[in-house]
Amino acid sequence: MERGCMGIKTLDPKDKKYNGDYINSDDSHGWNYHQGPEWVWPVGFFLKAQLYFKDYKSKEEAVYDTMQWLIPHINHIHKDPWEGLPELTNSHGKRCNDSCPT
Repeated sequence: MERGCMGIKTLDPKDKKYNGDYINSDDSHGWNYHQGPEWVWPVGFFLKAQLYFKDYKSKEEAVYDTMQWLIPHINHIHKDPWEGLPELTNSHGKRCNDSCPT
């Protein structure tokens, strides 16, 4: 699992088919929906599983680790006119115009 800015990359960047930018209107990029863009919506499920399965030494460590993941989400929500999170982002958390914005 490879972490992006706000999401989880759908393919490891070391894979030769990795393409982190989803541009549906461009045939050279539009076929890579599952080959690199950073999906935001599964992060909550990942964090819940991590809290359950990861061997944290303390509650404070678990809270700190979880919040490190969520800081970009909180910042995005405060800036977003809909106060929401996008379906996915392009590489490095860049806006993806071809995904649901919130």
